[in-house]
Amino acid sequence: MQNLGKLIEAWADRAGRTAIVCDGAELDYAQLHDRIRHWREQLQETGVAPGACIALRGKVSGDMIGLLFALVENANIVVPFLSASDFEVEDALATACVDGVFEFSNDGSSRYTHCGYGQPHPLLDRLRGEPKEAGLILFTSGSTGKNKASVHRFSRLIAHVLQKPGTAYRTLIFLMFDHIGGINTLLHVLFNGGTAVFVADRSVPNVCQAIESQRVQLLPTTPTFLNMLLISDQRRDYDLSSLELVTYGTEPMSLATLKALNQALPDVRCKQTYGLTEVGILPTRSEDAGSTWMKVGGEHHEIRVVDGILWIRTDAAMIGYLNAPSPFDEDGWLNTGDKVEERDGYLRILGRESEIINVGGEKVYPSEIENLILQLENVSDVVVSGKASALTGQLVFATVQLVAPEPAAQVERRVRAHCREHLPPFKVPVGVAVSEEAMFGARFKKIRRPARTAQSDVVNAEREQESVD
Repeated sequence: MQNLGKLIEAWADRAGRTAIVCDGAELDYAQLHDRIRHWREQLQETGVAPGACIALRGKVSGDMIGLLFALVENANIVVPFLSASDFEVEDALATACVDGVFEFSNDGSSRYTHCGYGQPHPLLDRLRGEPKEAGLILFTSGSTGKNKASVHRFSRLIAHVLQKPGTAYRTLIFLMFDHIGGINTLLHVLFNGGTAVFVADRSVPNVCQAIESQRVQLLPTTPTFLNMLLISDQRRDYDLSSLELVTYGTEPMSLATLKALNQALPDVRCKQTYGLTEVGILPTRSEDAGSTWMKVGGEHHEIRVVDGILWIRTDAAMIGYLNAPSPFDEDGWLNTGDKVEERDGYLRILGRESEIINVGGEKVYPSEIENLILQLENVSDVVVSGKASALTGQLVFATVQLVAPEPAAQVERRVRAHCREHLPPFKVPVGVAVSEEAMFGARFKKIRRPARTAQSDVVNAEREQESVD
């Protein structure tokens, strides 16, 4: 971690260059250095020993970022809880063997509370050996089951960022640093001398206001949020001309959304990213701004495709899960579960293998149907999922959100007619529901429900037979 120490000490001489903006409050690099130095002393006074698991909760601030780096210097294992509910945290504190929690209030104050969950664990003990290493515990989103606690070496994350110097962008931190993409973005911004801009909430008006007022150049986000941005008339009330680059990942991008994004922001470069909690963020290169094809991997990041599934091996991978078996094979390869297409060295992500809908032996990729439905007028978003069927195993079902009110029966007729025109019968949704509920989670990623029994008021035997025929 010598490189980190040198970087932090260099920040002391960078007064006047803004490092962090939280809700309009600025902290330059020299002030950030002072906060880190303050927290070094506080950790000693509080008796936080190297190797202890320390959780961070509450409102993100320059003070919290200072503590984060002080904990890394002190060889602690950091457990950020910035997007989780109180219910999720109570269970997770025990899973992560947390020794203590620093909580930051809206008024800027903080407090430390000792926990009784600290205990040995084989993975954590590997970090607590000699020399002691700083660690990071991140929880997966739990979209396919119980949240898993992944353990990373901070040294690997930092080394990965330092491998390739980048541009000192003014960057909006969309994903918090309890997400692998969020911690990667924060490290990239600060290690390259940029400015990290945090927002209180990630609504379209709030994000647009931050872009305008802080002259944000880089927006790393998700396809779900970009779709919300495009359908919102509110974005036209803000000056977004400072934007130079939009990166998107965490889920497949719809071609309809990407096309609309390029039309709405013609002077902004768009780039697809790829990463997983287990292996970090991989280098990518989009085929072009309007394409969902990309090259993935590079030095220190190997990829291969086996039976249409992407596998990854990298030295930036996590050590393992605290509460689940290792997902790596004996040679260090991870089955990502992502179904992909290959073309001339480029890949296109089709979706999670676990989300593929099997209709009578025929495979249906939700993203294909969603791309088609998003072409329709008055449809702002859509999630396609499978429903259990005694006849075909599964059926295709679509849930849409509308721009303006429209009778549900009329929406269903339009969607099914459009799909019948362009798709074989087994891919046509047997039912279409209109929803006003959010179809994404706290990290602005679509929530897909597992296959469930088809409801008789939506799906009938005739439509089931259509899918077979």
